[in-house]
Amino acid sequence: MKIIRNWVTLAGFSVVVFALCATGTRAQSLNTTHFAGTFTLPFEAEWGGTALQPGDYSLYYGRLNPGGVNVVEVVGKENSTPHIVIVPRAVQDSSAKKNALVCIREGNTGVIRALEMPEIGAALKFGMPRGTQLMAKRSKVGKNVQMAQGPKLIQRISITLASR
Repeated sequence: MKIIRNWVTLAGFSVVVFALCATGTRAQSLNTTHFAGTFTLPFEAEWGGTALQPGDYSLYYGRLNPGGVNVVEVVGKENSTPHIVIVPRAVQDSSAKKNALVCIREGNTGVIRALEMPEIGAALKFGMPRGTQLMAKRSKVGKNVQMAQGPKLIQRISITLASR
């Protein structure tokens, strides 16, 4: 079942990447844009298998075409920053109070796990990048353990809505 879900996700992502490459489409020309905003990333973070450096970014959530797959597009303000398109793993109703990215931190790096958008009543969930195992140091035992066993440092990064 997991293999089928991974193939479906990969196929959906491939369609999105192909569509963006073939048409030169940017988020502003998504057929439907549900949410747009900006954020400042204060630390290095991994999102959708891509490492994002600290800095300012624009974020767009929408569909490439009617009935198409939901995507999140992240565009760095600096020329050297990556331009990524991420297909969320799940879309849920949001009970959050503020628009934010939810990150799990370990030291100076993090992994973006969710995008909360109470403005539109949705929260997107993202999977852990392959091979990533966040570890925490247990002071009593003196060894590293997986985050599920240790304390998690969860940080929310505020998103400022873009003017429409």
